[in-house]
This record gives sequence, structure tokens and C-alpha cells, in this order.
Amino acid sequence: MAKLILSNGETIVDQCWLDDGRVTIGRAKGNRIAVNDLSVAETHASISSVGHDYILEDLRGMTLSVNGTPMGRRILQHNDVIELGAFNLRFVDSKSSSEIDLERTMLIPGLKFNPDRRPQDLEVTQDLHVPSSRAASTRFPSGHVRFLNGQRAGQKMALDRVVATFGEPSRGVVVVTRRPKGYYATHVEGDSLPRVNGESIGKEPRHLHSGDRLEIAGVELEFALDQP
Repeated sequence: MAKLILSNGETIVDQCWLDDGRVTIGRAKGNRIAVNDLSVAETHASISSVGHDYILEDLRGMTLSVNGTPMGRRILQHNDVIELGAFNLRFVDSKSSSEIDLERTMLIPGLKFNPDRRPQDLEVTQDLHVPSSRAASTRFPSGHVRFLNGQRAGQKMALDRVVATFGEPSRGVVVVTRRPKGYYATHVEGDSLPRVNGESIGKEPRHLHSGDRLEIAGVELEFALDQP
């Protein structure tokens, strides 16, 4: 199991094992990782468990410094260091330290939707910082979804990024991830589980095939692979 280690200089201040939930980081005492530094926001960042990965996300609409590089989101890798004022937060995942699994790195089968960022959007595609270990020769499929109802009925949306997020946080959110072996739909949050062809997809990633129909928070989509 992965864990976080908060330190100030050479002094370890706090440690936290990461489970299947969501860990918030900030100055406020209600955060699981509380950082006593005025340069850190009360609710500064979050780390979410998604499949076998952990996604770091800035919650201030700004960027975080990870290993000295500014970024808004990142799939955390073993020994990543998040800079928080005078403190460092190290991500330790011994299970992944021995090798880099390309397919696991590219699969992000869940991403916590941030309702404060775009509350008016029913769907939003989000970019992630993906580690540069990806081989340049890796080929990805090309696909799209067509909206079957609602204000966007008849419109098509290309699935040309690693992750596309659909739904409403209060009802249900699903991500569609683009992997070398195809597209996968995964439930992220909300009480209502998305359905594919009338069946609940449950908690595990669902491999999508051309013609599949997705129902997400009252919106119906039809998935299709583009012809080569």
C-alpha cells in the first residue's frame, strides 16, 4: 500500500497510508494531511485513489510543485515530492518502484470531479500530466461519443485525450479513459452508477465497444470507434 510522508527538513511530521478514499492536504486541521505553513491554503490539494494509481490535484485553481516542476494534476510516481512551503510531502509506493508499467500509467480509471471548477458543465474533458516514461511509438485508438438526448442531442465529441469526464457530482460521474487497447468507462463518484447498454457498470473499468450506449446522470451517449 502506498503512503505519504510529510517532513520539515529531516524531521518527519506526519505519515498517512493511502486507501481507496480521497485524502485532502492543507493548512486547516480537518485535512488528513495538515500542513502548518501560511503559504499553504486551508484546502490546498487532494490525492484520490483511482484503480491502481493515485491522482494528485490542485484545489486552488493554480499549480503544485512536484519534483520542482509546476503542474495542476499528476499521476503520482514512487518517490515524488510535493513542495508545500517549508514542508515536503513524499509519495512512497514500493509496489511500483521496481518497474514502470506503461499500460497502468496510461490508465486513469477514475478522477475525482471538482464541482467548484465548472459547476455549470454537464461534461468536461480534463488533461492530466502523464509521466514521460510513455513510449513514443505507443499507438492509441481514435473514437468519439454522440449525445442522444438533452441540449447537445446529435452532437459528437472526439475522445482524443487520455481522460474525458462526464456527469454531475451530485448524481454520478464517469470517466472514459483512452488506452492502447481501447476505451474504458469507470464510475468515479455519485450514488447513481452509470449504465452501459442498460446494465450497471459497477466499480470496475468497462471496456467499450462501438455502438455501446452509456447512461450518465440522465444523459445518454453512444460510443463509436473511428474508422481507420
